[in-house]
Amino acid sequence: MLAREMDGATRADFNAELHARPSIYFSGPALVEHVSLMPSQSAVRQPDGPISFGPHESDRIKTRVEFHTEFVTVTRVTMLAEEACQWPEPTLAVCDIIDMLGLSSASIICQVSILVMGPAPDDLGSTLSKFGLADTVASSIGAGAGQVCSDFRVGPSGWGHTLLFNKNLNAYRLGRMVRRIYEIETYRSMALLGLPLARHLAPRLGEFETSLGELAARNQSTPADQHKRLLKEISELSAAIISVSAQTRSRFGATAAYAKIVEERIGELREAHVPGFQRFGVFVTRRFKPAIRTCEAASLRLEQLSHATMHLLNLLQTRIQVEIEFQNAMQIQAMAERAATQVKIQRAVEGFSIIAISYYLIGLIKTALEATQHVGWNISPMLMLISIPLVVASVTTAVLRTKHALSTRA
Repeated sequence: MLAREMDGATRADFNAELHARPSIYFSGPALVEHVSLMPSQSAVRQPDGPISFGPHESDRIKTRVEFHTEFVTVTRVTMLAEEACQWPEPTLAVCDIIDMLGLSSASIICQVSILVMGPAPDDLGSTLSKFGLADTVASSIGAGAGQVCSDFRVGPSGWGHTLLFNKNLNAYRLGRMVRRIYEIETYRSMALLGLPLARHLAPRLGEFETSLGELAARNQSTPADQHKRLLKEISELSAAIISVSAQTRSRFGATAAYAKIVEERIGELREAHVPGFQRFGVFVTRRFKPAIRTCEAASLRLEQLSHATMHLLNLLQTRIQVEIEFQNAMQIQAMAERAATQVKIQRAVEGFSIIAISYYLIGLIKTALEATQHVGWNISPMLMLISIPLVVASVTTAVLRTKHALSTRA
């Protein structure tokens, strides 16, 4: 029963995911404000009730809040009665957003202001200068249906400005195109959160590599009585590398995922070159990819260090095991030699036992013969000579039979 309920809930979640985060559709001149925040809490939780933005909501103003795994975005589209001659003042304030979302505190990831206007003018340079854009990049997007321009600079107010000239994008295409533009900025900023970590980690990785090289050299020359100390040092290095890897794996993994999204969004713009300007996507990727590669290199170095340390640890353990087996073999050989010596001693003792027993038996026979002579019985001395080999043979046979009987029972 529970499994069926979970299956139904899972199917509902999968279906809802297809319709999650739709674009805000609009047409005509507009100001699009997009703010991305990272809450101080470890995870982002969506409030149970609806979020109200008070008087800022109307037919001409649409605001949307989206909760992601690590961050929250607020997007507001304000329809303009006519095309602006200068950049409108922003209406979204970070402090108000934090209060509305019920967050204790949050860090600003990015603030993007997109001004949507009509078709691009022939004198594009003067229009860009009028809106304060310098060193601007520009691309024709949507198979020539629009044109996007930006200088990717953050002003004193903390906002980045982007101009979008709409030639023949309908409301649906315009909404999706605007979404792609601010998602490029959002995910680019989220991906670059791993760059300071990679830069901070670089000296530590160098120390790890130096220590690993020293330990590998010592592994070849360390005598057997110092293996315990070397094993402890390698284990400590491995633990330190694993700890750093655990602390950075999530951030570097997120960086790779966000970078992939940025590449996809740039591809979805379907850019074309605007004479006299560098393309929007080319500008982003040429400056964005080196930072991503820095994070990838740091992550790869950590992974390789972890594998190399474990390999060195296995080598040392194998060497210790071989030496233990060699010592065991030497001990077994020494025990075998002692056993062989004991066998020789035992055989010598058996020989002496035969001689001693035979000696005493012959002595008894001699005493008996002498006693018979005193009684008056005359016995030939040849009998004494004949009894000697018979006694020795009898004693030897008795000892060998006793030894065979004991070995058979064992």
